[in-house]
Amino acid sequence: MDTRSYTDFSIVSAKYITKYTGVWLPQNVTEERQRKISATYTAGALLYGIYLHVVDIYNSWGDATRCMYLTMNMMCIGMSTIKMLILNFNRAKLTDAFFYAERHFWHCKYTPEERLIFAVSVKYCTRYAIFAIAFLHLSLSGYVVTPIVENLGRNKSDRVLPFKMWVDWPLSETPYFELMFTFQVISAYVIGISYISPEMFLCVFNLHVMGQFRILQYRILNFWNVESKEMNAIMYTDHCYTALKKCVQHHQLIIEFCMKLEQIYTMTIFVHVAILSLLMGLDCYEIIVADTSRSMLLTFVFHVIGSLIHLCFLTYTCHFMIEESTNITTTVYSGLWCTLPMNKVGRSIRSDMKFIMIRSLKPCCLTAGGFFPVSLETFTALLSSTFSYFTLMRESMMRTEGE
Repeated sequence: MDTRSYTDFSIVSAKYITKYTGVWLPQNVTEERQRKISATYTAGALLYGIYLHVVDIYNSWGDATRCMYLTMNMMCIGMSTIKMLILNFNRAKLTDAFFYAERHFWHCKYTPEERLIFAVSVKYCTRYAIFAIAFLHLSLSGYVVTPIVENLGRNKSDRVLPFKMWVDWPLSETPYFELMFTFQVISAYVIGISYISPEMFLCVFNLHVMGQFRILQYRILNFWNVESKEMNAIMYTDHCYTALKKCVQHHQLIIEFCMKLEQIYTMTIFVHVAILSLLMGLDCYEIIVADTSRSMLLTFVFHVIGSLIHLCFLTYTCHFMIEESTNITTTVYSGLWCTLPMNKVGRSIRSDMKFIMIRSLKPCCLTAGGFFPVSLETFTALLSSTFSYFTLMRESMMRTEGE
């Protein structure tokens, strides 16, 4: 087994983001100092964002569109804060899961065919990391583009910031405006990174679990194919039994890793799913029904697109885990077990295969707080609930105007 640290673009990106937000478990005193600094400025950015929006809601009370916009932003910040608290509480488990995958999955001696399967998982992880980072910037760009558009044609004394500050300071004057603008943009990006930080490693781990289940299926299907003139039926049965035991051990390792992921991420998934459907419903309401400015409309469009893609990636990778874990049942049954003699070893193989199939009927999955498994059905259900929230708000608005 290779003891070097495994890395690729997705692993580097996920580690950087978790270290940047102060979640990663430090390995020495220097890393502990860096982690405390990262956790401090992440907490400061989150608290600063909540403070700005609470004050702005208080001073903007009566402007329904403005208050709705601020409430949605504060819900995103609150969701990020809760997820970061949960992940910080489980950061030792997250680090343990990382080294577990590195020890048992990433440095195994694979055959050329298995390395191709592993390479497919790495390719999916790389594409996910690129899309996640790209759409993070797409979602946050609305908060940067909006004030730039609104400042076009304005005097320097009448410029606006990305987030309004109710203080008696000369913030529209140079250089205070540029400094505060930069500070607010950096804070927004820190909050955005903390928003996607819990799911970065989760989706990467899910895709590697998918690859491990495919490698296991390949091993189960191919250990029967042994061509040797010197191997009789008894020797062939012993060979199959030894190979099957190795497959069982591999299956147990994958199941244990899935249980580790469930312990780490079940509550963050629940918080994300519970709040996001309401947020997307409010986004759709502001885009379609509410009378919002063109620049603010741009912010809502960017946010709903980013939220949809983020949720799609999360549920799709979890669906891979469910699908590939249940495929083990069909794979085991497709073997050449029926050609084995009915001796002691042959009966043991058949008995063990039954247990593998029974265990595979219960798919490995991640749940939202233990209430329901997360899959593509979760994505469609959330879209349905989002449409329900939107319809309810629109009918309520029409009823109010009719009165």
